[in-house]
Amino acid sequence: MQKGIDMEWLYAKAIPIEAQYLYRKAMELSEKGQTGMALNYYKQAVVIAPRYSQAYYQMGNCLALLGMYREAIEKYQRAIHIDPSSPEPREKMDRLISLEDRRKK
Repeated sequence: MQKGIDMEWLYAKAIPIEAQYLYRKAMELSEKGQTGMALNYYKQAVVIAPRYSQAYYQMGNCLALLGMYREAIEKYQRAIHIDPSSPEPREKMDRLISLEDRRKK
């Protein structure tokens, strides 16, 4: 088994099945453009699994789509705090911060 796949499996194993179900449901809703509904499912997932960094990352994406940039940045920061090795939340957060800075000028 490849190292990346093995690590992903170990990570998923540490997340309760209920939280994984809510996360997958939220992803389906996101893909259908139902961002607000997806956000609710991500929120439920992190109540069950507070260290679910991927759910925080996806919450940040939903909030950014809804124009709630400050809240999105907070969720990206939370994802980074949980999993500092993941580059995606940091990249998205940096983009939003840059966007916010440009809007203030």
